[in-house]
Amino acid sequence: MTLTIKVITLGEWKVNCYLISLDSECWLIDPGDESERVASNFNLDKFKLIGILNTHGHFDHIGAVADIKERYKIPFLIHSKDERLVNQSNLYRKIAGDSIIKKTPSIDIYLDELVSLELHNKQILVHYTPGHTNGSTCFEIDGNLFTGDLLFENKVGRTDLPGGNKNLLLTSINFVLDKFKGYRIYPGHGKSFILDENLINKLRMTI
Repeated sequence: MTLTIKVITLGEWKVNCYLISLDSECWLIDPGDESERVASNFNLDKFKLIGILNTHGHFDHIGAVADIKERYKIPFLIHSKDERLVNQSNLYRKIAGDSIIKKTPSIDIYLDELVSLELHNKQILVHYTPGHTNGSTCFEIDGNLFTGDLLFENKVGRTDLPGGNKNLLLTSINFVLDKFKGYRIYPGHGKSFILDENLINKLRMTI
């Protein structure tokens, strides 16, 4: 059985939502908007959906969480340090110019003490990487790393948004650059890429 990764880009802020599946089991990462489109595009009814993982709690990454977790009766997992962002998501959405009110999802499981999560016979490793937000988290499986808004192909994540901290971001970026050379990176926005030596050197020059 081969691990499958699918992506769909959602909403006004073009957030990447990922489905990682093995056999009939799957996890959903960062369903930011358009819950019906997520369900239909990923054919979620055909899978055993284990739960929803979020890299962080900014409003553009959690907009569809409540609808999907209620529809499929699954847990929502995120780091506790982003709980405030989740609970205030509609306030930040309004500040960003969006007048639509979304359901605020309840958090079922905190990622804080979790080292790994199961996907069939594989492990998804959980890495706490604060900086873009206080609770930013990356997920690793089979040479792939889901970074949320921590790292992009040509730049590192922002720290001028709620929960941002430049010193923590630099520590987390260096952790990723040191540990995940050769991995395929799946960011919260934009296309995936290989973290090769040339890119690592280029990114180090930006921090």
